Amino acid sequence: MDRQELIGRIDQYIHAHRNDVVEDLKKLVRIPSVSREDEDGKPFGMECAKVLALALEMAKERGFYVNNHEDWYGTACYGNNQPGRGLIGIFSHLDVVEAGEGWTYDPWEPTEVNGFFFFLGAGDNKSGAIIGLYTMQVLKELNIPLKSNVMLYFGTNEEKGMKDAERFAKEHIMPDYSMVPDLFFPVCYGEKGNYKVKIQSKVGFRQITRFHSGTADNVIPAKAEAEIHCTEALYEQAADMAQGNDNITLQRAGRSLTVIARGTGGHSAMPQGKINAIQVLTAFLKELTTLDPQDRRICEAFADFSGDCDGTALGIAISDEPSGALVCSAVRADMDGLIPEVMISSRYPVTDCRERIESALLAALHGRGFELKDIVNSDPLYISKDDPFVQRLTKVYQETTGNDREPYVIDGGTYARKLKHAVGFGGGTGIRADFLPEGHGAVHQPDEARSIDGILEAIKIYVLSVMEIDQMIQEEQETEAPRQ
Repeated sequence: MDRQELIGRIDQYIHAHRNDVVEDLKKLVRIPSVSREDEDGKPFGMECAKVLALALEMAKERGFYVNNHEDWYGTACYGNNQPGRGLIGIFSHLDVVEAGEGWTYDPWEPTEVNGFFFFLGAGDNKSGAIIGLYTMQVLKELNIPLKSNVMLYFGTNEEKGMKDAERFAKEHIMPDYSMVPDLFFPVCYGEKGNYKVKIQSKVGFRQITRFHSGTADNVIPAKAEAEIHCTEALYEQAADMAQGNDNITLQRAGRSLTVIARGTGGHSAMPQGKINAIQVLTAFLKELTTLDPQDRRICEAFADFSGDCDGTALGIAISDEPSGALVCSAVRADMDGLIPEVMISSRYPVTDCRERIESALLAALHGRGFELKDIVNSDPLYISKDDPFVQRLTKVYQETTGNDREPYVIDGGTYARKLKHAVGFGGGTGIRADFLPEGHGAVHQPDEARSIDGILEAIKIYVLSVMEIDQMIQEEQETEAPRQ
């Protein structure tokens, strides 16, 4: 059978199973699998354990060898596991962020409209798990010859730190090459470093009794609240300032005033054009001359810290040629007793390092009455755009779709940064639900959407990419040429 005939058979098989793809995706979506560490006796909570068990059962029904690794993650393998054969990894995750507010459609009951699916995890990343599962099914059912084995990984902690992938890396021999269907096609060859830190005041609020915002460490908050011990003068000024401000709502109960700020949420790696509710709230509070001066000074600083998305106010506005400028966002606001703090999530250039970010932050905060707390860092991922792995996957994508889109670098992060010789590769095809209102449809936004035809196309691209990587592994083994 020549290649074009095989591609035709792959196309025919995938589209004949469209309804199966849709129904299997629905099953995964209906489980509210927000990763919650050490909950219900499971490493990442009962719901993540349930969705993992379901995904593994789907894989087992198709004849793949499956393994549940103590509810941390699962693997499904296709091949005969003979020594010396190559191993190709596909890494998906089944956990999702909190749903948040503002959904038009039920986040846990997938809805199909105009060829799009709407549900939490549509693009990030339950569709990625289905892409990987059906890739292996097509390979198996069409008897496509491979010399390498294929492993599909189901993760349960990607959104909350990737501890599952870190454990996988300690327990297993790494695949020769891995693809992560958690982005857009073609190939992501670089992921910026991720530096998260809480900036905490050295003194407490005096009049503000509650200060809260945020649902996850990688989501720009769409809502922020502060409760204030309220005088009549403060209420009158706040009510006057709130008139005509669509982003501020006031609720009064006796001597307590709640100020509610609204913004437009989204992924913290893509803050451009978003309205951060923490910035809206603190910018409002700092202008209340009837508020305690110490509270105003703290709010003024937090408004400053969250007022840009390139780190200028924090002294970390840096960039490099491969990946461009640093981006950052305020993602959480809370109080430790009376002490307020704001978490900043920054994505720094691929050629930079944690030490320089931290040094610049400390210099910017010096003498301002704030300190750094609970620092978490994930180093950048960067491989050459000219790497044969990147080039061959890009070629498969371009030849399959006719699209000349080039490899790219992202501000976010995927499992690829925890693996060896791994890249983000799809499964989004760039087809967007343009009929949705602003602030809806993207990952980590209300009404997260994914094109059903796009999912089917991604399965085809993945099948052909596995075949290409298998060929590359065999060529390497025959020549015994070491990879760079």
